[in-house]
Amino acid sequence: MGHATETLFVTGATGFLGSAVTAELLEHHAGARLLFLVRSEDPAKGLQRLHSAIAKMEPSAKALARLSQDMVICGDLENFETQLADPRVKATTRMLNAAALASFAWKPDVWNINVEHTTRFARAVAQLPELRRFLYVGTAMISGNTANRVVQEDDFPAEVRHFVPYTRSKAEIERRLPQALGGTPLVIARPSIVCGHSKLGCRQSPSIFWILRMIHAAGRIPFSPQRRVDIIPVDYCARALIHLLLKEKLAHARYHVSAGPERSCSFAEIDSAYCAASNETDAPALAEFDIADLAGMREHFNDWFGPCDSRRMMSAVHIYRAFAGLDVSFDNRRLLAEGMQAPPRLTDYLEACVQSGQGQPIAEQMVYDFR
Repeated sequence: MGHATETLFVTGATGFLGSAVTAELLEHHAGARLLFLVRSEDPAKGLQRLHSAIAKMEPSAKALARLSQDMVICGDLENFETQLADPRVKATTRMLNAAALASFAWKPDVWNINVEHTTRFARAVAQLPELRRFLYVGTAMISGNTANRVVQEDDFPAEVRHFVPYTRSKAEIERRLPQALGGTPLVIARPSIVCGHSKLGCRQSPSIFWILRMIHAAGRIPFSPQRRVDIIPVDYCARALIHLLLKEKLAHARYHVSAGPERSCSFAEIDSAYCAASNETDAPALAEFDIADLAGMREHFNDWFGPCDSRRMMSAVHIYRAFAGLDVSFDNRRLLAEGMQAPPRLTDYLEACVQSGQGQPIAEQMVYDFR
């Protein structure tokens, strides 16, 4: 697994997933030289921003103390050419590109950052003389409206209907990367739905978890409660990405980082675990409702979810119904065959998510995914 002389470069290190990757590198890979691309005016401010993001993952004090100003490369994906002459950057041997705008909002920045800027970034890093692997972090949800099956890595990208611009942008950049990188070895890792941390719950990010709170608060779901969803915690995802970044030889160019069919959970199982974590002994079973009846339920939203914008809540339910109701899982046998352990099930760490997320209103948590 790598050498002490490796120079590992991470983009997106201040984001939810990127900060988990960085915390893991600082904790368990101290022998490697680490570099982080940070949008900042100067290295001192960049270090402060990086430190603040990583601290939320609660690494050991010793690991956090390893962060230093010489690890910070100030810049962004769009103008990375200006960093190519930096001797630290030129020594990069492996790059993990986790930078992206992971928003379900309908705005031009999603395409600009995830496609145009990332393409330009890839063309720039292709010039690095020592670069031996470019690990791109995509999303398994480029499968779009594919439903009711186990998805294989080589099935996509393909022409499908996308529910939001985010997944469309991630599919398009996968198509562009091979040409942009030239001969640089490319590995694509596609996480499924990343929700919470297996030990810290949702303290760092409420992403996705708020929809599970909504389902539980309403006691209703707009599809069969027996449908399954493929969810992994961020710390498992981070360890898997580092495994794929550092392993000397990989058998494939595409990997799902996912729960897979064996560790996916049904919504009925999730809600049952939610009841147990909340000490609710007499809660009724989750009920199915027709999405066409959602408008008639608006008068109950404030009672179920707390003070909220009911129109925005309806929009969010429609979007997440499209994803969550697909009843798909993502085959993870390639990742397991590379020596990565299987992930925990969501129900194994749901209590940590429930306990950590109760203090914040659902409407506030929802904003994270639509910023």
